[in-house]
Amino acid sequence: MFGTQIGPMEIVLVLLIALLVFGPKKLPELGKSLGRGMRDFKRGVTGDDEDERRAEDSVAQTAAITAPPASAPVAQSAPAVPVESTAPAATQAADDATVV
Repeated sequence: MFGTQIGPMEIVLVLLIALLVFGPKKLPELGKSLGRGMRDFKRGVTGDDEDERRAEDSVAQTAAITAPPASAPVAQSAPAVPVESTAPAATQAADDATVV
């Protein structure tokens, strides 16, 4: 009764139902998400990480260009200075009086 192949009429029917259910504003977004999901699935199955390789290559090239020469002196940081309390003088005087 039903053929195993999907014809153009069935595709039009499915697209029409999708348009009615999701609306014209949401349908392009759903198509984009579906395409991205299929692409990610294909990459996951085949193990193709071409985008990651490109990103790593560009980071390596950028690091090689911006890295300082090996003979450049390294600036030393200043030693850490302890932070003093910002409590009012009256509170410190009261604390000093109770210690004595």
